[in-house]
Amino acid sequence: MVQEPYFFLSYARKDSPDEFVKRFYDDLVQELRRIGADPAAQPPFRDVEGLGLGSDWARVLGAAVGHCRAFVALYSPAYLISEYCGKEWTAFRERLQEYRRETEIDVPALVPVLWAPMEGELPEEIARFQYHEGGMGEEYSTQGLMQILRTDPTGPAYRKVVEKVAARVRVAADRFRLPFTPGLDLGEVRGLFPVAEHQRPAEPGTGHVQVFVAAGVADALPQGRHRPEYYGRSPREWTPYHPPKHPSVAVRAQKVIGDEGYTSNIEVVDAELSSRLDETMQNNQTSILLVDPWAVRTRTYRDALADYDGQNRPATGVLVPCHDSDEESGGDAIWQDLSRVLWRNWRRQNDPHDPLFRVRVAADEFEDRLAVMLTVAQNRLMEMESTTPYRLPTGPPPPPLGELTIPGPAEPPDTPAAPPLSFPFLGTTLTPRWDAPPPPHEPPGHVGGERTGSQGPGGPPFAKDADDDK
Repeated sequence: MVQEPYFFLSYARKDSPDEFVKRFYDDLVQELRRIGADPAAQPPFRDVEGLGLGSDWARVLGAAVGHCRAFVALYSPAYLISEYCGKEWTAFRERLQEYRRETEIDVPALVPVLWAPMEGELPEEIARFQYHEGGMGEEYSTQGLMQILRTDPTGPAYRKVVEKVAARVRVAADRFRLPFTPGLDLGEVRGLFPVAEHQRPAEPGTGHVQVFVAAGVADALPQGRHRPEYYGRSPREWTPYHPPKHPSVAVRAQKVIGDEGYTSNIEVVDAELSSRLDETMQNNQTSILLVDPWAVRTRTYRDALADYDGQNRPATGVLVPCHDSDEESGGDAIWQDLSRVLWRNWRRQNDPHDPLFRVRVAADEFEDRLAVMLTVAQNRLMEMESTTPYRLPTGPPPPPLGELTIPGPAEPPDTPAAPPLSFPFLGTTLTPRWDAPPPPHEPPGHVGGERTGSQGPGGPPFAKDADDDK
């Protein structure tokens, strides 16, 4: 007997935590049973359950896609850049096209679900399969099902979507029999994905913004953090503003970026941050870092952010959200830790004349601060592109220099080495990577919250150096 999975669940594993996918899958099967369908006779297919140890996964997936009665696709930005999601989607669509050629009937068996908000307009070939219909709710169409499932898995918004999807799957699975594709080898399918305008990185000069998130996760909180409700399974699910039913900060950022006329994608900060920022500059793109202040208590984040702090990134903005009701983040300790890691940039925190480094950004300020940051970063990028180095005209070489008439500076006295950076929360110390000492408790260049402009780190006002004019 040929196995005909009642439906095939297609999703991108990159941005879909297994527990949420499994919860939706189980709820969908339960709803199908409730409305009188019988998926047990031909069990639905989800790759984690359908692939046994040692299975030829390409063959197993191909058999499931080639024989399933319905196809449920969890749309997300990662889905549209996944090669194998594209192969699955395309192979099933070809079965629909074959059925239409034979019967002139369009079978509604490809059922898209908006899993996470999409970036930009979908291509016509994909958009013709609607993922939204009446009764599914505005929350679903703006935030996606994963966000609803994460914040209110028993609420009416989630139940409405599950009921609508189950009804569509049942119609397709019980009323139609699509032609099979026996022996389907997904490796030989030329998939429609990755969709060109959703690929990463975007083409140079297209107004694309790279967003990087440095945040904790619920099951591995940073040391000293005791409030897991601000976090999820992935840093992309970080919700610094309360109540957590609001969209994650990454989703909010993407909406602002879209409203400003740009495209975007989200990445998690890792050890490759510097090289990724180099790529954005090479591709004429701006970038934004969304930083959880508690992230500096995680070594990977701390090292990556310290590397960033030691570089010149004029087209990159840093935004550090914080909510007033988050009493754990209200003390000085966590902000002092952040200032020690980002001590060079800390000098320009919340500077009204330099809006690319914003800390303690409240919920009602987030959209405006980010919109200004995007504009400034984009303008700086354009200035960098339009600036060409000045070249002297060709001519004879200059005569040799005579003896210098101005004596050089005297040798400075021996000074003690800069003290190592101390991170009590990690029980470690780090030797500074720069010659200058780390900042004092009060950020350099600031006294009582005001910028002095004439004071060095921890010292008195400095005198003008004779070499400054040079």
